[in-house]
Order: sequence, then structure tokens, then C-alpha cells
Amino acid sequence: MVLTIVSFIIVLGVLVFIHEFGHYITAKKSDIMVSEFALGFGPKLISKKVGETLYSIRAIPLGGFCNMVGEFPADDSMPEAEKETYDQAKAAGRLFTQKSTFKRLAVILMGPIMNFLLAILIFIFSFAVFGVPTSTIEDAVLGEVIPEQPAAEAGLRANDRILAINDQEINSWAEMSAVIRENVDQEISIRYQRNGEVNTINVTPVLSEDSDRGVIGVYPQLIRENVSFLRSISLGLQQSYQVFVMTISGFVQMFRESSAEDIGGPIMIASIIGQAARVGILNVLNWTAIISINLGIINLLPFPALDGGRILFIVIEMIRGKAVDPRKESYVHMIGFAILMLLMLFIIYNDLMRTFF
Repeated sequence: MVLTIVSFIIVLGVLVFIHEFGHYITAKKSDIMVSEFALGFGPKLISKKVGETLYSIRAIPLGGFCNMVGEFPADDSMPEAEKETYDQAKAAGRLFTQKSTFKRLAVILMGPIMNFLLAILIFIFSFAVFGVPTSTIEDAVLGEVIPEQPAAEAGLRANDRILAINDQEINSWAEMSAVIRENVDQEISIRYQRNGEVNTINVTPVLSEDSDRGVIGVYPQLIRENVSFLRSISLGLQQSYQVFVMTISGFVQMFRESSAEDIGGPIMIASIIGQAARVGILNVLNWTAIISINLGIINLLPFPALDGGRILFIVIEMIRGKAVDPRKESYVHMIGFAILMLLMLFIIYNDLMRTFF
């Protein structure tokens, strides 16, 4: 549990920092005043003001923000200190809304772009340092256990050695696969060894839609071959593109089928990262890259309060030749944020039901 929580906070912190840093650095380069750069939400744990910007770490590690002055119009409810900052920025021509559409578009786009760049760099690093998988080890030792699948839910972990299934001795991966393949929807008893200890658990293989046979969600250990750095760059770009396309396809299928079954929130992500951490650093890196691409794509959806929604308003301004009333836009984003919070509660509820019930 501790490993899961720590690894989740670190991975999410990196993803949020990279995303918000994209907004932050582009805003700074565009001479937009940034009043606060924060990791997390809620009460401040640590904060320090450097120049005109307050840098803070907050209590709830589920996001972050880059507060650019002028993103939303000033009103009577604005605290006096914020109003003073707003007026100073306005007098200096440094409000977000005072900048050109191109600069504002660049500021908003750079968040998701940084998530995509992070994924590419992680994949390149992984291939350069760990090599490319070329074949599998024949022993019945688990190399990877897929989250949310029967093996993971039963408690099997990477590096577990399978000794027997239904009291039938297992000596190779092929023998293990054959038994699992033939027992779709039938509970099987698996005896395994972990850190010198032998235990037994029950698992029920499910039907794989791809292969039409029983699976429990495990992969064998891999043999890797070193590649050149240039080859790593090529492979990293290819891997990023494949994950991007697969993610888009997954979203399209989810919306087409109107299914929330595969939607996961903080609890599911924490579970995935925790299981990846038990396998090793390479698995954590790969999942970090995959989640980073997902985060970039989700933020580009044209929904109010997301980066994509704000981009949509800027594009409308480009087409119309004048901006949408800032108060109306702010109202739309406020409604969008409320809907997102309700959606997040629904997703967390789904996570809890799936994890504990």
C-alpha cells in the first residue's frame, strides 16, 4: 500500500508538473503575469513567493494549476489583493486577455504538448537504456501482471513462479498457458512461489476476445537487446504514435458504445502504478508515458474548463474577429468545471465499486 501511494504521488506529480510547466513557461515568455504555480489543490503545505509568482505545494495531490492574471474577468467578489494584482497587470499590458490570439493559443496548447513530449522522451529513454524485447523466457515466471485482470485481482505479482495448476506440475510457460487456455470461466487452483514462500490461490480465466481462449492477464519475462540511440529515437516516436492512436480509438469506442466500464480515475491509476512499481522501474516508466498521452488527449477535448474548451473559444474569436464576452466565457467554464467535478465523483465511485466490491 505504501509503495502504491508513494509511486502514485510521484508519477502524478511529474505529469501535472510537466503539464502546468508548459502553460507557465509559455506564459512567462509571452509576458503574461503568473500569480501562482501550484501542485495539488486545497490548503497550502509549502509556499514561497519568488518575484511576482507564488510557488506552492498543496494538500490534495490530484492536479495543479498555473494561475495567469486575466484568465477570468475581474468582479466585485475578487479579494483586494487579487484586484490590485489584476490592475497592475492590466496597466502593464500583461493580462492573459490582452495578448494576441496566437500567444494565448500557444499558452493553452503547450500543456498537452508537454505531456506528449514527456511520453516520447520516456519511451526513447526506455529503449536506449533497457533495450528492445526480442523474445520471451520459457520458464513459468510472471513478467507482467495486467491490472484489473483475474491474475492481478487474485493477488499474483510479477516475478511469481508458477509451480502447479490444479495439482498438475508446471515446468514451462507453454504448459501453464495450455492449462489456462482450456479452463475458460472455470476456477483453477494455482500454486506459486514468491520470495521463497509457496502459496496457493484460486483464479478464474476469462475469455479473450482477441484469441478466443482463456486468459488471466499475465505476460512472460522478456529478453531484451541493446539498440543504438538513433534507433531508440525512432522506436520511441513509433511507440508514442501507436499509444496515441490506440488511446483515440479507445475513446471513440467508449463514446460509441456509451460505456463507462473502462473509465478509471485516481484509484484505478494508483492501482496500475502500484502494480507497475512492483514489477520494476521500466514498467513504471511505460505506464507514466501511457498516462501522460491520455492526459494530453483528454485535456484537448473541446469541453469547458479543459484546455480544449479554452482553445475552442480562442478559435471562435479568430473566426469572428472579436472575443466572446469574457463574463459569458467565464460562466461557461464554471458550469463545465462543475460538470467535471460531478464526473470525477462518478468515476471515483466506479473505482471504489470495482476495487472493493
